[in-house]
Amino acid sequence: MNTISTSAGLTTSASTYSVQTASAAYGQKRTAYDDSATQQTGNEDAVSFSRTASDYSSAIGSNAPYFPIRSGMNADALILGVSRPGTVSSSKDKTFTEVATDARKRMDDKYALMNASGKPYDKSDQDRNSLMGDLDRRSLNAVATNKDGKFTAEEQDAAKGLMRQQSRLATGYYVGPDDQKKGWKDPFANDPVGRANAALSFLEGMSPEEKATPEWLSQHQTLQSALAQVDQTDPTRAAPKKHFPILAEILAESGSYFD
Repeated sequence: MNTISTSAGLTTSASTYSVQTASAAYGQKRTAYDDSATQQTGNEDAVSFSRTASDYSSAIGSNAPYFPIRSGMNADALILGVSRPGTVSSSKDKTFTEVATDARKRMDDKYALMNASGKPYDKSDQDRNSLMGDLDRRSLNAVATNKDGKFTAEEQDAAKGLMRQQSRLATGYYVGPDDQKKGWKDPFANDPVGRANAALSFLEGMSPEEKATPEWLSQHQTLQSALAQVDQTDPTRAAPKKHFPILAEILAESGSYFD
């Protein structure tokens, strides 16, 4: 799959994203991601960069099938948001107002590309992924919350759906094309504690604006309280003698980013 991107940020497709390419981009443009490995010196720098690139490549590749796109476009930011919701690219070093303005321009550019191709945006999942494919989670949130009134109701719903897809996949629930579902394996099928930990980790990686909401605080506290009842060092914790509720039960009273 070849990739053509009209904006800065995540520009390499999941199938061609290589350690060499990502490492070089990271070394030359230190603005691509802000949660990179700890900076070191000399040869250790190169090792650190290479490992970081490899981690990103793996994270993108493993979830790419669940975000189909148009030929020539990419959804790397959406894909990476499943395992690394706190990674920033499109929203890097921007105020939330600037994030909204940037997201608007990126999406308008994608609409124009689709129109120029002779096949305008058609509201399909593939086109939705292509339209918002280079928006990190903070940028998606700007669209979903209609920051500064820049986005249509349809765009807001699309962004909300993508954010929900990221959180569901991160906690072991399948959301994606029907033809990919057969290969899906829930990593937490017999581990309700592991699923709750995954949900807590995902919450903690969300954007600053999401963390500032009452809903985030309520869910975070609820998950922390539930997990505090379990000995995390116990190797049998995945099947505790005392019933550990499923994620939906834990968050029933506080709403959920994961339903």
